[in-house]
Amino acid sequence: KNYTAPQESARPQPTVRFNIKFNESYSEVQVPKAKPIRRVHFHGSSHISVLFQMYGSVWPAVIPYCLFNVLLTYAVFITNRYTDINLCIGDSGHSFMSMLIAFLIVTRAKLAYGRYMEARHYLQNVYRVSRDLIQNMCVMTQHSRSEGAKKWRRDVAYRTIVLLRVTMAAIEFNSNEEESAWDTVPESIRSSRTKSIMTSRTSLERQLSVLAHGSRTRSDENFRAPLVLAHALRNEILSQRSGDRIKTRRADTKTPMHPNEERVLYRYVTEFITAFHGLKKLVTTPFPFPLVQMGRTFLFVYTYTLPFALAHSMHHPLGAMLMIFFITYGYLGLEYVAMELDDPFGDDPNDFDDLGLARVVFEDIYMNIYKVDGKESLHILRHQVAERLEKSGALEDLRSSICEDMMHTSLDVLSAS
Repeated sequence: KNYTAPQESARPQPTVRFNIKFNESYSEVQVPKAKPIRRVHFHGSSHISVLFQMYGSVWPAVIPYCLFNVLLTYAVFITNRYTDINLCIGDSGHSFMSMLIAFLIVTRAKLAYGRYMEARHYLQNVYRVSRDLIQNMCVMTQHSRSEGAKKWRRDVAYRTIVLLRVTMAAIEFNSNEEESAWDTVPESIRSSRTKSIMTSRTSLERQLSVLAHGSRTRSDENFRAPLVLAHALRNEILSQRSGDRIKTRRADTKTPMHPNEERVLYRYVTEFITAFHGLKKLVTTPFPFPLVQMGRTFLFVYTYTLPFALAHSMHHPLGAMLMIFFITYGYLGLEYVAMELDDPFGDDPNDFDDLGLARVVFEDIYMNIYKVDGKESLHILRHQVAERLEKSGALEDLRSSICEDMMHTSLDVLSAS
């Protein structure tokens, strides 16, 4: 295979080269190599590696709090022993507070884990629907092997790949604002109506502003991109009705595809958008702030007053310091686990490798095209994806093209009214 997963010690390289063969000639395409992301891997059967692995652990984040609390405990014991100042407090309050702290921290971690698995479920639906859409399209239209049919299948596959790639960029934007979802849309996808726009872009934006219902953030615009591309994908699926794509007609309906087959393909697009809206819900709905604030307030008050309570009931500082270390690690560690699970989209070790899984879907789509249309059609599609979707410098112009097309449509509405 042309793609090799990066090792844990790999560093970002400038480019990866794909040699794409067309008959006997080779066309070399250079695309930027994806940033290596070291996901967390561990052997559950090895207790030693689980206990002492630092990568992906909360230990690096929690250890400073543990050490500070240990030093605080030691300072309390030293002050009580060698001065006339008594810093001890009764431990009955902490006995009651510990139940509340445990409830708040464990509940938060449980809810964060539930959101984490829900996000993974929606991601899996996005990947499954993308595969099933192309596979069913290939099976339903394999009776036609004309060049028009091959091009139509490639176009639907290409737009599906673009939709999936842009969706990954949209859900990662809040975690990594370096890449906008619009910047990942290839320059080649633009409406034919855009080419006929005679009005300047500045004039269009000025006239379109009357349709706005308020200011929109970059995040709002990002989540609009997959919806626009889903509309384009539906139009591409419907384009086979024109007759110049799939020339072979069915004997029963006299159409390239049976209407029920079209409904199946449209249903997959609908399922994709349903899963996308689920992902959008999780990205745009943060964990309830009052619950986070209350839990964290009780957490820090309880954790950093515990040394004063233990000094009342324990007389040996070493045992108290050891107990304080692990209690601090337990409570603050659970809080950091919940914080890690709150946003599973990005480049953190415990985040989903959503783009890596999407690229596996791309390869599965290539396999379906290869089985129906052969090697030549596969190489054309792969070259198209490498040149227009992955190549550096080819991902920046489509946003203006789609925006102009949306403005043109809006101007039609304005002129009609």
